[in-house]
Amino acid sequence: MGFSSTVGTAAAAPLSHMIPKPTHRRCYCNSSSTSPAAAVRWRPWRPQLSHPPVPVSPQVLLPLRRPQQPSPANSPRPLPIKPSPRRPVVDAPDHSSHDDDDGDECSSSSGRNVKNSSCTPTDVLRLMDVLQLPVDEDLYVSLIKECAEYRDAAQGARVYAHIRSSLPDLLRRPAGLHLANRLLFMFAACGQQHVASQLFDQMHFRDATSLAVVIATLSASGNHGDALRLFVEMCVRSSGRSPVLEPGVCWLEALVTVLRSCARTRELGFGRQVHGLALKVLGGDDAVLLGDVGESLIQFYSRLGHHGSAVKLFEGTRSQSAAAWTCMISGYSREGRFKEAIGVFREMGRAGRRKNCHVFSSTLSACAKVGDGGWSGKQVHAAAIKLGTSSDGFVCSSLVDMYMKHELPTEAQRAFATMDGVRDCVCWKSLLIGYARSGCGVEAVKLLYEMKAAGINLQESIVHEAMTGFDNVKQVQET
Repeated sequence: MGFSSTVGTAAAAPLSHMIPKPTHRRCYCNSSSTSPAAAVRWRPWRPQLSHPPVPVSPQVLLPLRRPQQPSPANSPRPLPIKPSPRRPVVDAPDHSSHDDDDGDECSSSSGRNVKNSSCTPTDVLRLMDVLQLPVDEDLYVSLIKECAEYRDAAQGARVYAHIRSSLPDLLRRPAGLHLANRLLFMFAACGQQHVASQLFDQMHFRDATSLAVVIATLSASGNHGDALRLFVEMCVRSSGRSPVLEPGVCWLEALVTVLRSCARTRELGFGRQVHGLALKVLGGDDAVLLGDVGESLIQFYSRLGHHGSAVKLFEGTRSQSAAAWTCMISGYSREGRFKEAIGVFREMGRAGRRKNCHVFSSTLSACAKVGDGGWSGKQVHAAAIKLGTSSDGFVCSSLVDMYMKHELPTEAQRAFATMDGVRDCVCWKSLLIGYARSGCGVEAVKLLYEMKAAGINLQESIVHEAMTGFDNVKQVQET
């Protein structure tokens, strides 16, 4: 038989013998059929379970362990924590309008940046208690850092209570000093200065970090005298037989804070002693003049009127920051040497230093008192426009005051119009008094209506100064 005849015979044969027949025939019956025969026919199609399902008993689940309740005799008193606002819930952006290719990428990248604020440190501790897992010191430190970041004093107090209930002896040992310092810093960062002071008094062991945090807390709350007394105690302890302090970063922070307190309380003698201590602890003039301590010394001497000492420190400082330049400009202006203050600003430009809004504001205050018709102020204004800081609130307020003192209301109005954000009362007051002194009565009245529409509280002193300016202009015109 040839090849053609074989192909023809295969083509003419039916296809039914080539398709294998199924082992079980599918039964298409109604769902209402409940006969035993129907159940038998459906049995081969049901999945066969290798093991029968095991019922869940209550004994398999872990029992819930409640936190230990302290005894009434040893129960700590609750801390006087002020209620803090809840964290804002940040919603993830909607990526439904993006393409399918970029949708997953956008959602994954946004999920890393959006922080879920529904889970609090208290929830984490409650979950650890339910699972009967011990909470180590690292987890406590992480939760305390989160409370300090969000300024949540209420959650921080709950974490502190959990530490005292679960590990009551940890804070009493030297091993718990790091955790106690974290708690101290957290309460200070949340604005609970009285709680931080109470915790500091209860600490059995203290180091440089503890003292530096409390000194900064007292200084920030305005208790400069207590901060200075605690700094004296810090120095006395470090000079004893068993010093608890070592020269380091904590000394730098404490020295900076104490110098600021000396400048606020105008303690010149105490500040000079702190200067000598800085030379002793940090190891010479080079270490003192390098960093925040040198800037604090310049600011201290400049505020107390000893500008010569500030100039010597400034000339010996190698890392001259914008804060040091601002202190020099303000010091010259405070002594009435306005041309020298403007010269410091020009020297800063020749040195290639970056100027910020505080430098421009201090320089414009000096330009307002120089009798050059506003020429130097216009140059400073041009430099601010070049660096992109002319629309800052501090700079605009200084520009308005400078132009109005030189009787240039048009330029002052232009600077006022370019201000970003909310205009403060000082800027409105400068513009109003400038209009009154320049004799622009119509513009002053319009500005009063604008201030009322903007929600500015028209104080009696502002209106009185404006009326005084009108009276002075009228007297000049009559003479």
